[in-house]
Amino acid sequence: MSPPNAIRVQIPATTANLGPGFDCLGLALGLYNTVELSVSAITEVHVTGEGAGQLPLSEANLVLRAANKLAAEAGINVPGWRLRQHNDIPLARGLGSSSAAIVGGLVATNELLGAEITTGGLLQLAAQIEGHPDNVAPALYGGLTVCGIEQEQVYCAPLPAPQSLAVVLAIPDFEVSTEMARRVLPDEVPFADAVFNTSHAAMALAALVSENWNLLGAAMKDRLHQPYRAELMPGMEEVIAAAVEAGAYGAALSGSGPTVVAFAGEEDSAVAEAMVQAFKARNIQVRTVWTSVSNQGATVLSE
Repeated sequence: MSPPNAIRVQIPATTANLGPGFDCLGLALGLYNTVELSVSAITEVHVTGEGAGQLPLSEANLVLRAANKLAAEAGINVPGWRLRQHNDIPLARGLGSSSAAIVGGLVATNELLGAEITTGGLLQLAAQIEGHPDNVAPALYGGLTVCGIEQEQVYCAPLPAPQSLAVVLAIPDFEVSTEMARRVLPDEVPFADAVFNTSHAAMALAALVSENWNLLGAAMKDRLHQPYRAELMPGMEEVIAAAVEAGAYGAALSGSGPTVVAFAGEEDSAVAEAMVQAFKARNIQVRTVWTSVSNQGATVLSE
């Protein structure tokens, strides 16, 4: 039974970058975490599902770090928290698990304390905690999001996600931290690569909005981050190629990896199997999950 005045929030997984849209494009997926939060005299944390036994059971938990940030922003002193967190999003796999924790903590606390911070304000706080907005934006808004930062202000254009896409996630049995995945990126890139990514990010966005799937495969190619991250993710390029060859509209590294995401018109065992076999050729065990895109962002659930 939930404690009195507990707030339950459901938050979607996300896939960011979508190939060339580094740090600006993101998409919500039909895979969810749930946080249940209430004020307590002392802090108690319970975690089930993904990350149980790994995530901190204290105020070091990312959900509570976000909760404390919002409480401080609202000027409200909270003695402690009671948190129940159930995770279906795998940790450190490029599917927005940290963003789900941050957004869940912010949305639940905003509702619980009656802080009345706007969605735009929540996005700003979430991006400050996460360091970039591409995962937190679709976790908050749902659907397809396009983000940019100008003078430390986060701007976001939420768009409806195309409902005609099926999504297969090929999730390897190893983790890659976002910090490690960013450490391998260069400080500078060739001008031609910057132009390539600008055009391809625009094409990817146009393909998703117009549902022009013939364009998506070419549009999702990238030169800014995937080639550099390939050293952390053996077989990444072969898995992407195998998915497209098996019939996927397009495929890319999901966020900072190591999950590879592929888009198709329907669940297709050939696409999933091709991705599994390409990983296995590198002696990497992998599981696949079919899901959908989601227009539902973080949602307060009624009891």
